[in-house]
Amino acid sequence: MDQQTRWFGRENPKDTQAYHHANFEERLQWVKDGIRNGEIYGTIAQVYFALPEAERDIFLEGQIQAVHFTPLGMCIHDFAIDPCPYYLNCARKCPEYLRTKGNQQERTNLIQVQRRTKQALELVQAQAEAENGEVAQAWIQHYEETLSGVEAALAIDDDPTISNGAMVQPFPNHPSRFQPL
Repeated sequence: MDQQTRWFGRENPKDTQAYHHANFEERLQWVKDGIRNGEIYGTIAQVYFALPEAERDIFLEGQIQAVHFTPLGMCIHDFAIDPCPYYLNCARKCPEYLRTKGNQQERTNLIQVQRRTKQALELVQAQAEAENGEVAQAWIQHYEETLSGVEAALAIDDDPTISNGAMVQPFPNHPSRFQPL
């Protein structure tokens, strides 16, 4: 256990990663090492391990170009290539979103999103009933999809097959730019 982890009173060094004010290259290396070491689960890891060993590092160097920390976890989308197709709403089933199992800050933030989204959903449902409005249906669908994604991200903590501190793509069945061979 590293010194910073002990100082914060945590058990898992992964819980203090957000406090490591690393530079861009160091963050990229964390993700690449996590994939190599089997600490990152999801489509990208499946693609990596399906490749011949000689091609794995070439794949990582070509595909993992960016890492962004968010309140909900980590994002490996490269915004230099194209803007975020999820408009920074990772919980709407973004395939490039990584959630850290056991990270209490991520969990707290997800629960806050869940609570606010439920409140917004109740309001828009009441408004739709009162006005019999068609426009509200788009908002209802948006909030329901967000809640579904938040629930999937929170469920990572309950999965006994995943070790604490592992980073997981909560939406492995959602279309990803990383495709298994």
